[in-house]
Amino acid sequence: MILTYARFELYLAGQTDDYTPNHMLGTGPGRFFLVNSTDHRVAVNCLGVGAPATAAQIELQAELGVQCFVVLGAAGGLTTDLSPGDVVVPTVAVRDEGTTDHYADPAEPAVPDSRLSDGYADFLIQQGRDVQRGPTWTTGAPFRTTSAETMHYASHGVLTVEEEVATLFIVGAHRNVRTAAGLVVDGVADSNGEWTADLRRGGQVLQQLLQPTISYLASL
Repeated sequence: MILTYARFELYLAGQTDDYTPNHMLGTGPGRFFLVNSTDHRVAVNCLGVGAPATAAQIELQAELGVQCFVVLGAAGGLTTDLSPGDVVVPTVAVRDEGTTDHYADPAEPAVPDSRLSDGYADFLIQQGRDVQRGPTWTTGAPFRTTSAETMHYASHGVLTVEEEVATLFIVGAHRNVRTAAGLVVDGVADSNGEWTADLRRGGQVLQQLLQPTISYLASL
């Protein structure tokens, strides 16, 4: 299952030959789609932003038998070598969102399933996509993010900031399912923690990654 937060439901709903909606699943009517070309083995679940929505859907879908989850979402870039449209596959997530504290000791690292994550990154590279791998920072309060925090995490090699990945990794481990994430940078912080965004470019690359992500999951 692909978990996404980028309003893909509007795009998928218009592609009736390729995607079949299931209004009984997901977070509401028109937000859960089966991929026809995979014999409905792969689904796209369009969520609201944030850790609680992510945790709830992993819990529900794991109970229904989903075995692999890939988050496909946007993120802010924390290092100056990143640009809008760059792709990052996280190797670990800083837990700064609160939800994961209900699942694991604060000292437990939030990491993906290495086989699924490495395979996903390698697959995207084989498709001609440049991919960076490294840590991400998952926050539960994006409007409280400060320049000092941004610069702190950047100085420690953290590549991106977002709102879901730590939850994906920790809840996935709790439910004994495999997890990975693909993040598209849609804005970058400079050395003073000030942001420059290109949401259009980020959105274009997110849409470009949808089909390769489906193909990767279908190959498992």
